[in-house]
Amino acid sequence: MGGLYMSYVIRPKSLIRPELVTLVSAVAVVRGINGTTGLRPTIRWPNDVMIDGKKLAGVVARAESHGSNLEHIVIGIGVNCNTPLSQLMVLNGEVTTLARESGRDQDIEVLRDSILDSFSSLYEEWKTGADMAKAWLAHLDTPGKLVSIKLKTNETPFSCVAKGTDDAGSLVVARGRRTTAINQEELEWLREES
Repeated sequence: MGGLYMSYVIRPKSLIRPELVTLVSAVAVVRGINGTTGLRPTIRWPNDVMIDGKKLAGVVARAESHGSNLEHIVIGIGVNCNTPLSQLMVLNGEVTTLARESGRDQDIEVLRDSILDSFSSLYEEWKTGADMAKAWLAHLDTPGKLVSIKLKTNETPFSCVAKGTDDAGSLVVARGRRTTAINQEELEWLREES
């Protein structure tokens, strides 16, 4: 029963672009789920793991710094595994579970180990200078979609077309002829429109 809810800490010394940690962690969740269930989830920018338009998991990360020195990053992951949908906070039917999608309950410890192994592998690549944005983009399905966005600094959500991402992992959106980049820190929520 239940879900997988875990946090872990990394202490990066020489990561290129540590701001991508949430994105890399989302890739680890996608790969871990695929490795244990055979399902092929995708990523809704920036950190929601989705199957067929329904949220399956989420990733958050918080960095702690001392002056200009990055001390550590805490990464939190939540995956809806075997909890009945009736017990989850369902918003317009856009939440799902691994049990529902795979047709059977999942071994949460096996899933946990698969996600951590995937993150460890990605982290080692990252430390040697691999382009982590490329791995993330391979699973990202937001570009090309009409989305609603609510920013932390603006009370009114707005509709726009997701065009892609920039080098910093920000989402580039178009509203009419005007394009703008939205970074993860200013986003309150993003929802796909039908």
